[in-house]
Amino acid sequence: MSDPISAPDIPPDQNAVIECQVRPDDLMEELGIKKDAYYAYLKHLDIKAQRDGDGKAYLEPDQADRIRALRSHVQETGRIEGFEETALATAEESGLGSSGAPWSQDSPADSTDPSQLEHLIRQAQELAAHHMAMGDLVVAQLAQQMTFDDLTPELQSKVQGVREATHPKSNPAEIANRIMQQWRSQRGTQAA
Repeated sequence: MSDPISAPDIPPDQNAVIECQVRPDDLMEELGIKKDAYYAYLKHLDIKAQRDGDGKAYLEPDQADRIRALRSHVQETGRIEGFEETALATAEESGLGSSGAPWSQDSPADSTDPSQLEHLIRQAQELAAHHMAMGDLVVAQLAQQMTFDDLTPELQSKVQGVREATHPKSNPAEIANRIMQQWRSQRGTQAA
């Protein structure tokens, strides 16, 4: 008798789409924002985070894309007001959104519609700007976490020089003496 041939381990549905859950902390780090800005964006977009089986918050990819688009708008304009989600919705419907379908033969890029081409170029510019700024954002975050002891001796010397330059050079007793003299002279003028 021969051994039965076992089937290889194959997932139940190889074609199943696995949705990525975006964790709020990861998104905040990606966008370089703090919790107050994150919650302001959620409120403005009327997004409610989901909870997984462990009770941890997460966002659906399309929700994260909406927050990314709003962040880009805020970086461009300096404010939340005036953000239009219609451009993002149009991009997602046409497969141009960051979680959209891959390019196909009948891609909107082949279209003669100039607004779609402009939107595609704009997305590329925003992505390029994000990548260009990411290094600076990481450096800024590192700088915020450093203390005086993390600096090189040369930089510590510069910081110390600035600190000394900002301290008053005069004697506190001398300042107090001048204030008393001024007060006494004003009091004497009022009595006369």
